[in-house]
Amino acid sequence: MRVTIKSVAEAANVSRGTVDKVLNDRLGVSDEVRERVRNVAKELGYTVNLVGKALAFQKNPIKIGVIILDKKDELFNEIHKGVQLARDEWKDSSIIIECCVMQKVDVNEQLKYIKELEQKNIRALALSPLDEEAVTNELNRLSKKNIKIVTFNTDVSGINKMCFIGQDLKKSGRVAGQLFGDLLPTGGEVAIITGPAKIKALRERKAGFEEVIFAEYPAIRIVDTIELANVTSSYAKTVELLTAYPNLNGIFMTGRGIGGVGKAIQKLNKKNVKFICFDLLPETIQLIKDKTIDFTITQEPLMQGYLPIKILFEYFFLSKIPKKEYLYTKLEIKIRENI
Repeated sequence: MRVTIKSVAEAANVSRGTVDKVLNDRLGVSDEVRERVRNVAKELGYTVNLVGKALAFQKNPIKIGVIILDKKDELFNEIHKGVQLARDEWKDSSIIIECCVMQKVDVNEQLKYIKELEQKNIRALALSPLDEEAVTNELNRLSKKNIKIVTFNTDVSGINKMCFIGQDLKKSGRVAGQLFGDLLPTGGEVAIITGPAKIKALRERKAGFEEVIFAEYPAIRIVDTIELANVTSSYAKTVELLTAYPNLNGIFMTGRGIGGVGKAIQKLNKKNVKFICFDLLPETIQLIKDKTIDFTITQEPLMQGYLPIKILFEYFFLSKIPKKEYLYTKLEIKIRENI
């Protein structure tokens, strides 16, 4: 016998209207009742009538907003491809994807797109949030309006989100630390090159790296940390770094600007400097082939764009909630032999 909304309502001792609100994630139901209805529906084996739901959504399509962080970053171009892949997969399901691509990593631009998407009556927002109070406040304001938040690639603390999708960032930094321990068994001088502090992902990679170096490899000394204001300054900053520390043994890079660092290493003939970075972009592949980069650590950017849409589709159509708050993509170490 098929389980219906009526049978769920009777078992949960609520009205059919309340069950309908819970299953369609509408306002007007307390958290206690919402949880009880979902548990009853799960216990009874209630399944959604997808055809009926799709027909209902045709009259009022679900709009999902997406904000891509940086148009100039090839990694985010790959994430964008993942969003487009998901859009094509669910194009007939009454879900509309409203995608904005930021021209640069800028708080005001991100806030502008958040407000523009809100005005389009989105039901959910997927983004790589900048770690600034103004952004956090805006996301919490949207959450209070029952707009679901999914973060990807980088995260912020203190927001009410469904989940984060991306690399285990602290772990990736720790992996880089262990790799340096293997590359420099007798110790040496290492520098960190990172990006804007408003990107939490970069801070977490740095923190994980420092934890391992300080705890397990005391003979390795972190002699300097350089924060790049933009990727175009990476070459000049690396030349300054290599000039200031002529005995430098390694560079750990948490984000973008890899090409400039590689160019500086080659220009100053510092091939003995070990270099570890992230992602498998064209410039990275060439520098690995040139033996300038020793290791790069990947994070499945395509899936970081695809999975938020998949999760939100399953939430709205199947009332399925992510099993975990942090859904980590695959972390792989790439060298010349496996690129």
